[in-house]
Amino acid sequence: MSSLDVARRPAARSAVTIRRAGERDRAALAEMFARCTTQTRYRRFHGHVNALPARYLTEALSGSPDHLALVAVVASGPRESFTEGAIVALASCRTVATGLGDLGVLVEDGWQRVGIGAALLREIAGYATRAGIGVFTAQVLAEQSWILRLLTAYGSCESVTKSGVLEVTVTASG
Repeated sequence: MSSLDVARRPAARSAVTIRRAGERDRAALAEMFARCTTQTRYRRFHGHVNALPARYLTEALSGSPDHLALVAVVASGPRESFTEGAIVALASCRTVATGLGDLGVLVEDGWQRVGIGAALLREIAGYATRAGIGVFTAQVLAEQSWILRLLTAYGSCESVTKSGVLEVTVTASG
């Protein structure tokens, strides 16, 4: 497995498999996004958006080594009307400068709080380390400060609050 490959593996405590996203996932991601509530979309993009931003999606699905995108796919049996093969989460890490990456995670409402976001974050952090990204950033709403606890597992965190958004910088440990 090369440093940019991601193994297909089940997420903790859930019935999903995590794998690298590709162009073939475009329609399924649009469907997943449509199932997300307005609040979930706002928490991810810090504004009201009706679709995944086209430029972001094109870059994330390009397969570029500068932008890793992962999806969580329902691996077995229906759960709350979700069928096998449905995408229920998206995470990405985009290289913005040498050694610096920006990450984001979106988990569909019905699949939140079961470990999928943490599993995606674990995969993204591993990728970042293997790709030579020693520092990564994330922007989260101040009301989501609990996310900082997740990020501290991957290094030291510093955050600055600007207009209700925490701009978090994680310096990877080891």
